[in-house]
Amino acid sequence: MRDDAGRDDAGRPTEDPGPRLAAWWREVAQRMADLPIYNPVLEVQVTDFRRHGDFHVGVGVTPWFMNVVAVPARARSMPAAGATLVLDLPAGPIEAIVGEAGPVGTVALASLFSPMDMFDDPAATRLVAEAALEALFERPAPPEPILERQLARPTDRRSLLFPRRSAEAAS
Repeated sequence: MRDDAGRDDAGRPTEDPGPRLAAWWREVAQRMADLPIYNPVLEVQVTDFRRHGDFHVGVGVTPWFMNVVAVPARARSMPAAGATLVLDLPAGPIEAIVGEAGPVGTVALASLFSPMDMFDDPAATRLVAEAALEALFERPAPPEPILERQLARPTDRRSLLFPRRSAEAAS
């Protein structure tokens, strides 16, 4: 069952949690502004979140970090704050640290950049965040069958020591 805030009975988000995360991080940003890791040129942004298994996965950008963020999509037991959680994404597994994100609740975060002093343009950070999310959801290309081709050819000492000459002689 869903309420008007987009949560189920257990308090987990049923929709894209990005707007709520961004609103919370904007509140936090007001308290972070005086810290040396805060980059005043940047602003809080989030990518669209994608549903993957039991999680909504996106990338959050603040003036102090860029993180992969996984928010449980439904009631799910999560490790305690500070624990490591492995997220099995299409591009491969990544380790994330469990934490609390204010009104959003328990989340898992994996750092991409922190601090953010290498960035000086909010549009650039948005592009990097979107590219990172895209990369996380790309399946790796299957390995080329080079080994299979090599195993199909007979191997002798000469071809091991002089592979080019052996290939030319075979032609």
